[in-house]
Amino acid sequence: MNTKKTIVLAGFMFIFAILALPVSAQNNSCLDCHEKLTAFNETEKQLNEVRIKHLQRDVACSLECHATIIDKIAKSNYEQWTNSKHAMFNVTCDNCHGGNVSSDVKEIAHSGVSRSSEINSTVFYRNVPETCGKCHASELNQFKDSLHYQRLKALKQAPTCDTCHNPHEFKVLNASEFENICSSCHNIDMKIAPDIPDKAVEAINNAEMLKNEIRIADDAIKQAKLQGKDVTVAQKELDSALAIQNNLPILWHSFNLPNFQNVTENGIVFARKAQTDAGLPQTKPSTPGFGTILSVIGIISIYLLIRRR
Repeated sequence: MNTKKTIVLAGFMFIFAILALPVSAQNNSCLDCHEKLTAFNETEKQLNEVRIKHLQRDVACSLECHATIIDKIAKSNYEQWTNSKHAMFNVTCDNCHGGNVSSDVKEIAHSGVSRSSEINSTVFYRNVPETCGKCHASELNQFKDSLHYQRLKALKQAPTCDTCHNPHEFKVLNASEFENICSSCHNIDMKIAPDIPDKAVEAINNAEMLKNEIRIADDAIKQAKLQGKDVTVAQKELDSALAIQNNLPILWHSFNLPNFQNVTENGIVFARKAQTDAGLPQTKPSTPGFGTILSVIGIISIYLLIRRR
């Protein structure tokens, strides 16, 4: 059932992306052509035929199994792009790949476009940071301070932007996806800082904790306002926490996890101060009462008596 909902949602997003595109994008030859290209090679067509037959026979597993495989290996670049934020903001193929969007003749439209395996290509893995940096300047500046970028410039293998942000989808990965990607290099066998994946997950979880503390602080301030309380100090502290949270996605690209953790923890401190100054009672760890202590002593005494007998 969830898969069906996902397919329907994807369909609505696809329609929205097309309708929302301005005239300049609608006349873009890249989109006109790639929209019509099939997403399936011969093997994938056969797999899709099996899936359709299963659906016709109401075989329940087909939707969960074959549809998932189809989604992973048979999506065209155009389909992935239509579900991305790039599509919503009219960032089209030529922004990354180059080419001549005014022509619908393949050879002319592809003029200046190189394969990703060619060193001079804008999407050759060592050139990807500068290509992305044309729009994402702040992220690029942070990335330039990282060991990943320095290895790329030293002509060594290292992750680049589309290692984490899948090409054409550009989605933000969750904690488990990040852990899997980090582990491909940072592991015991390769002896490259094997503790990094765990630290990355911890950093992402702390960022989620900050988000939750900000939500609690915001609710507390709203309640305090309704009660006529002065929330000036609390609001300033919340604003500081929000500023830190908004900067975290950019800061992440330096891959300096200790610094990222410190900044995130400062944000959590600001958010919790805002909660307190808004009048939200802070929960304290409960301590055992006198009755509980007596009960424990009684149990220990009975145990000792039994052992003596």
